[in-house]
Amino acid sequence: MGTAAGRLSLDLVRLLAERGDVRRLERGEVLIHEGDLSQSLFVLLSGQLRVFTQDKRGREVIYNTLDAPEILGEMFLDGGPRSASVKAITQVECIEVDDSKLRDFMRQYPDLSESLMIKLIERLRHATQQVRSLALDDVFARTVDAINEHAVSDAGRRYLPASVTQRQIASGIGATREMVNHVFRHLAKAGFLVRDGQAGWWLTRPLPRQ
Repeated sequence: MGTAAGRLSLDLVRLLAERGDVRRLERGEVLIHEGDLSQSLFVLLSGQLRVFTQDKRGREVIYNTLDAPEILGEMFLDGGPRSASVKAITQVECIEVDDSKLRDFMRQYPDLSESLMIKLIERLRHATQQVRSLALDDVFARTVDAINEHAVSDAGRRYLPASVTQRQIASGIGATREMVNHVFRHLAKAGFLVRDGQAGWWLTRPLPRQ
């Protein structure tokens, strides 16, 4: 049963499902609270999740957005506290497998260990890129990178879904919504972005980073 780029094979998902519990969340429900002990692994089967941190005044910083299928909660391996919170952006279905069952499972199926290792490497690379961007890039470049990261393809065309808000982008790149809005207005005026009330924003051509 092989894996690629941190993805679990269908066979592994099935075997994990036999050992875990199915969790269903409505939009806005929290799956993981920052600071909780890491005692389980989650496999996202459907829906979309947001990984974030929040201060006492309710201000959020968004680390990542996860789409199914995906592994999360891999930091259960050290038993330490969760480093971020995770909540549902849409209706979500996932499998939760507790630590005790996972360790036996990993010894029996090394493919899971490989998937977790690759996933940790992917997220370390992502975090490194975020730190680099915050240190070296201006808001314009960071906004463009965020648009490209969240954009999806449809029949050869790329668009930024309406579900990806300017506030979400601002939280993810360490800027204000007003600053991000200014970049959007500039790109729209120059014809790089075209507003679509249903789809979101169409990207008419590659976006400039300055």
